[in-house]
Amino acid sequence: MITIDTKTVRIRFLDTHKFADVDEVPEKIKKGDFIVIETEKGEELVLVVGRSVPDRENPSTYKFLRKATKKDINIFDKHEKEAEKALKLCKKLAENLGLKMNLLKAYIPLNRSKILFYYVSEGRVDFRQLVKDLAKKLRMRIEMRQVGVRDGVQMAGAIGVCGNQCCCSLFIDKFDTVNVEMLEEQNLPPTPSKFTGICGRLMCCLAFEMENYSIRKDLPETDSEVEINGKIYRVKEYDFIKEKIFFISDTGEIISFCFDELDRLGIKRKSPCEGCSMKNGGVSEIGSEGA
Repeated sequence: MITIDTKTVRIRFLDTHKFADVDEVPEKIKKGDFIVIETEKGEELVLVVGRSVPDRENPSTYKFLRKATKKDINIFDKHEKEAEKALKLCKKLAENLGLKMNLLKAYIPLNRSKILFYYVSEGRVDFRQLVKDLAKKLRMRIEMRQVGVRDGVQMAGAIGVCGNQCCCSLFIDKFDTVNVEMLEEQNLPPTPSKFTGICGRLMCCLAFEMENYSIRKDLPETDSEVEINGKIYRVKEYDFIKEKIFFISDTGEIISFCFDELDRLGIKRKSPCEGCSMKNGGVSEIGSEGA
């Protein structure tokens, strides 16, 4: 019996541009190859973007079928052209029915198991009549899939305010929660409009550096008073890029410490009881070492 060495690879779907893992793929398959896998949508042509570490507790549900042949790629291209025409038809029918939905893409798997229509909508859409009309004209099984606005940009692709392609369409696998509190944590202006992406939501990149700001909870609060070398200073600001904290005296003298010096100097965030003593005119002692 001949055994074939296999591995787990990272793949990217060509309809949604999302990423996933596929197990039991032959070793000869390399980055940049197209393979055919079996999913809940049918047989799909996907792009291999590299190797991945197998998750033994949550193995991939996708089944590797074969390395894509020239015939598979030709069929995919043919289906894409057919799907474009179907999308135009769907948009026209939806408009005639007065449906409030932004149709993004139509997609036909290799084995023509169905035709999928991806759309964005603020609320629920009663598309039962639309599906009936489409089925009559296309003579295929119809599936409507509602996606979020961030998923929509990931599918369509766009250029962000930074001048680069949006992160979601380049490499983001799963959308993290992004909220206004992240602006404060990163010392950014509390103006969400300045940090809104193409999708109308807060930009995904706000979550990229959040771990770097986790030390904030261990720092003394801004504008709190500390004693250094017998002299009273007030916490002026933090610089998380340079990893420094700045203090200012009543005379305007500014001194700074690197974050990695804080433990040695005993600089830490005050507990609630220490905060109460501060309100009563007390100060927190930092130590006797200079800046």
